[in-house]
Amino acid sequence: MDVIQKIHSVYPEMTKKQKSIADCLLESPEDISYITLAQLSQKTSSSELTLLRFCQKIGYANFLEMKNAFREYTQSMVKLLSSPQYFVPDATITDINGKSELLRQICREESEACKEFFSSLDLISVISAAEAIRAGKRIFICAHNISHVLAEFLMARLQLLYFDASMIDLDNLEDTENKLEQLTPDDLVIFIAFPKYYFPLGSIAKLAFSRGASILTITDSISSPTVQYSKHLLLCHTSTKVFYNSLTLPMALANLLLSYLVIDLGPDYHSRDLSNAPEKSVE
Repeated sequence: MDVIQKIHSVYPEMTKKQKSIADCLLESPEDISYITLAQLSQKTSSSELTLLRFCQKIGYANFLEMKNAFREYTQSMVKLLSSPQYFVPDATITDINGKSELLRQICREESEACKEFFSSLDLISVISAAEAIRAGKRIFICAHNISHVLAEFLMARLQLLYFDASMIDLDNLEDTENKLEQLTPDDLVIFIAFPKYYFPLGSIAKLAFSRGASILTITDSISSPTVQYSKHLLLCHTSTKVFYNSLTLPMALANLLLSYLVIDLGPDYHSRDLSNAPEKSVE
């Protein structure tokens, strides 16, 4: 029985105050993976002693044990909700001509998507995002699933330009929590989110926002979970008729960001005095 099921099972027996706490936890269970007992006390307007009694009511010895149960629940939901979607032809194609024609169709769709993207791209938004990267003392990149490929590329290229850029390991919720706690208003957090969205991203962005960090989101839709907390937003689509989501446009957008940084920094970028920058990794 997971933590949500445990709460539901004893809910009828709870006091009015305990039901209020339960309602708060059930409304946004992913949040509990990243907050402290003191923060939950403030969020629920409850004393820490009342919260400890609530933990015991649902079968946990203390807050940390309950928090770990919420982490396990969150990770199980991630696996369920972040499963990839693949393109599969409507019918099995056996002849070479049919396969070639399908590839030509995919090429046309990718080409048209690129033309439409570049013709309508707001370069001012790209420049603003690039300048936010340059202004960040530290840059943390958050991505999951297929978006992680783009995040690794962006991180490696930023390190080549001597930026202090690193990934937040979203599969390690404890590491995620620790890095979020270290954020300052001088930092920039880049969220890269494409369908299927990693559902805890909204809570992670909310916490980063509360720490005062600037937020840049690269995504395909304004309904993406981190958009509401983002100071900078870059939109590009990934839905074309290819195996899994296409990264053609997001990769082009990342290249534009990096190109502007190179233009802005000039040929002597390597001589910048950034004592905290990580050692370059050559890709």
